[in-house]
Amino acid sequence: MQIENLDHIGIVVGNLDEAIKFYQNTFGMKLVHYELIPERGIKVAFLVSNEKNETSIELLEPIDHNDMSNTVAKFLKNRGQGLHHLAIKVSDINRALEELTAKGLQLVDTSPRKGARGHLVAFLHPKSVMGVLLELVQAKEL
Repeated sequence: MQIENLDHIGIVVGNLDEAIKFYQNTFGMKLVHYELIPERGIKVAFLVSNEKNETSIELLEPIDHNDMSNTVAKFLKNRGQGLHHLAIKVSDINRALEELTAKGLQLVDTSPRKGARGHLVAFLHPKSVMGVLLELVQAKEL
């Protein structure tokens, strides 16, 4: 499987608007995308530090902090704010999933689903990636 680059770093936060202001005011980051994803029960924001926009920070907040069926709300309750996942960009997510399955890695998603920004995404289980939740991202066709 060929990795194109590190797409983003996912961070769970308790208050998305406050977190956006923090990253903007503290580190001079620029907000480039904000999205409500009701089917996943989250709202997300992507920030970048430079004009190249190569790697971004994705801030995630659960819509309902008390919904323990939501993985982000559960993460926030059990672990607090913090690093949630790393996301790598791939050119063909279906092929990547096939290759990783053949190598014996445990998948959270056996097929891609629509993620933020309209991209296709799929997650690998942390047990297969040395304790890190890893997201595969295939950019939407322009």
